[in-house]
Amino acid sequence: MAEQGKQAQRAALTAEGIVEIATELIEREGLAAFTMRSLGRELGVSAMAVYGYFPSREALLAAVLERFMTAMDTDPVPGEAWDDTMRRTMGSIYRMEVAHPQLASIEVNPSAGYEGLAEHTEKIVNLHLAQGMPEPVLRQAWALVDAYLTGFVGNTLAMRYWNAQSATELAGKGDASSRPLWQSVVGDAYTEDAFAHGVEIIIQGIRSLAAPDPCEWSTPRL
Repeated sequence: MAEQGKQAQRAALTAEGIVEIATELIEREGLAAFTMRSLGRELGVSAMAVYGYFPSREALLAAVLERFMTAMDTDPVPGEAWDDTMRRTMGSIYRMEVAHPQLASIEVNPSAGYEGLAEHTEKIVNLHLAQGMPEPVLRQAWALVDAYLTGFVGNTLAMRYWNAQSATELAGKGDASSRPLWQSVVGDAYTEDAFAHGVEIIIQGIRSLAAPDPCEWSTPRL
């Protein structure tokens, strides 16, 4: 009976199902603890059964990252102006990565990050090219946007940890409400409002890069 149960579990395996459970496991246990063996245990099969669908841990992580990226609000909106597209897509990426840091951290894996981001990257690039943004401008804009998102998300998460540690230390000293001004400024700098203000600065920078182009780029209407 036990063997029949294992056979049924193997038969029920699909690549999509494996990616879904892997996603849940990474969010729960953390990326560093994620292995093909731990995933096999979660699925009730051997690690070798998982390898039948994904040749390596990196290949599976790439699939998890690709799935994660599809949950972001990055689809074209007919008639949408390019600057509204940037506000919408950058905001969605920021909120998703801050809410799911373990999944977002796959991006820094050299192999899995490259493969998992390829479809997402192509989608965003093609979106702006279809809007009419000149290729030389998009090249420079991409560097600005990518650096900003990477830095802001990373620092938001770091400040969350730092603020929690600082609060614990101050509470231990019996002074949970007071901290040095510089810690207050830096610790509270990374907010959604601050992120949105930074996006506006980038948009103005792109307008300057493209000048004298009026930047009347938008997604084609259906």
